[in-house]
Amino acid sequence: MASEKQGLDGALLETFDWYPVAKKEFRDAIRSKGLWILSFLFTALFLLPAGRALFLGENIRRDVAEVGMQFFISSAYLNIVTLLVPIIVIFAAYAAVSEERVSGSLKVLLSLPFSRRDVIIGKVVGRSAVVGVPLMIAITLTGVFFAISQFQFKFDVFAWFTLFTVAFTLVMVAFVVSISGAMSTNLRSLAGSGIVYFYLSFGWNSLANWIGDLLADYLGITGALRWNVVLFVKLLSPTQAYKTLTNSMLGEGSGAATTARYSMFRQGPESMKTICADVLAGNPKTVQSMFGNRTVCESGGSAVPFYFSDPAVFLSLFLWIGLAAAISYYTFDRVDL
Repeated sequence: MASEKQGLDGALLETFDWYPVAKKEFRDAIRSKGLWILSFLFTALFLLPAGRALFLGENIRRDVAEVGMQFFISSAYLNIVTLLVPIIVIFAAYAAVSEERVSGSLKVLLSLPFSRRDVIIGKVVGRSAVVGVPLMIAITLTGVFFAISQFQFKFDVFAWFTLFTVAFTLVMVAFVVSISGAMSTNLRSLAGSGIVYFYLSFGWNSLANWIGDLLADYLGITGALRWNVVLFVKLLSPTQAYKTLTNSMLGEGSGAATTARYSMFRQGPESMKTICADVLAGNPKTVQSMFGNRTVCESGGSAVPFYFSDPAVFLSLFLWIGLAAAISYYTFDRVDL
């Protein structure tokens, strides 16, 4: 077993020039007591909803048991992942490059047979592993809790949730390491990472809506074209992309993606009808509720346009990784150390 491990380690060393950097990053980062404490708290918080599901009473209706896991994912885990995972990532990765630049060890590292590209890639991979270990432990235990609870455990749903969560985490790691590579001090890296986290979590929708208002008020672009642009901008956010992908996966039938995209808007009735019919190829329908009339969007029998589809949104997540790494490498490659 040990020889197989050494053989794999040796194969990775020979194949990837960045692997020694990633290995060192992982070993150095896991020595941090603060990171261990934060990871423990994160795992505990991550398990709370699943633990609650596990210890619910015995008299659960069949229809509730069938959708219970999906309910907890949509009502609790979407917020846990989008709010807490980036905080873990920032703590684990904001000093990935800037710390070594300040201490001078980065010059020593680059004096070895490693290029600056190797350093960036290795640090992204290494810090992803650091964050990924507690994340996968938390997700695995959550799956076990759901599996032994009274809720119906749907392996395919949980697998997609895991995949989307890991992809979102990789994007955030790439962002933070890229910012660290572009900044000269830890404080600037931390501030930059915090600003990006806050904007992606709370400000991006405002940007998309502002662009829509700008198109309507100053360029006279209204109707379907306006809302196509707004939805496109909304889906560029990694946070919004993760949420709508997960909501789409949690839905049922061909209209799941339509419903997930439609729920991203809070506009007037006429605008909502336009968004449903002309942007998402759905059928707008007015229904009555205790809060008054509201428009819902039923599937029109065909899928949403391809550029708003789940595969396109998932691809956009990984494009962010490449963009963040490219910008960081461009900056890092030209800086005087």
